[in-house]
Amino acid sequence: MKRSVNFSFHHMVRIPEPELMEDPIQVESYAQADFEMAHSFLIRKFQDRLPLKFTPESILDLGCGPGDMSSRLFSQFPDSNFTFVDGSEFMLDLCKKRMGTLTSKKRNQKMEFKKELVQDFVPESPFDLVFSNSLLHHLHDPFEFWGAVQRSIHTDSFIFISDLMRPDSLNMADHLLERYANNEPDVLKKDFYNSLLAAYRIEEVKEMLEIVRLNTKLNLEPITDRHWICYSKPRH
Repeated sequence: MKRSVNFSFHHMVRIPEPELMEDPIQVESYAQADFEMAHSFLIRKFQDRLPLKFTPESILDLGCGPGDMSSRLFSQFPDSNFTFVDGSEFMLDLCKKRMGTLTSKKRNQKMEFKKELVQDFVPESPFDLVFSNSLLHHLHDPFEFWGAVQRSIHTDSFIFISDLMRPDSLNMADHLLERYANNEPDVLKKDFYNSLLAAYRIEEVKEMLEIVRLNTKLNLEPITDRHWICYSKPRH
């Protein structure tokens, strides 16, 4: 039975988008887009919140996409074992290519690429770090995402999730589009706009977390006018 959340917070209604990016033109544009500012900013936020001297043996990148974030994670933890999961074969291939350019043949660590939908992903063993960027807003049932996170963690795993935040109105969405994607190709503009409309609001994510009750405590905070992050609270 699917759980449902009543997301009626007197704001703009969420408009879902397709769960997978499988149009080659869209995927290619997305892969070539310059996310340097947004992604390096997110990675800094991630680094700021990591426990001291944290060296994960195993890392899961859930919804890795074309691998831009994955390559940044890899630069930070070059000695960890990585598992990259995406439901789109195009995306996974691009991620494989990108990671292939970063790794040497002598590398002892494992790097696995799994073409799987989030709801079908059942890891053989839990990961020390579970990372996900911009996946949740693609899912029609958000609990499939949280279920995959729950299946992938042990008591001391560190979780870091970031995603877009739905604006209050279509006017606000237009303003964000103009501000952040004005010079992008039309396909990317459309993609960003649709993603904003499909994104969950922070109070909706908070409600999801209350329902899911992951066996670890998470902080949830907005970090820009269009992003939120959710991460493990430090254990004292």
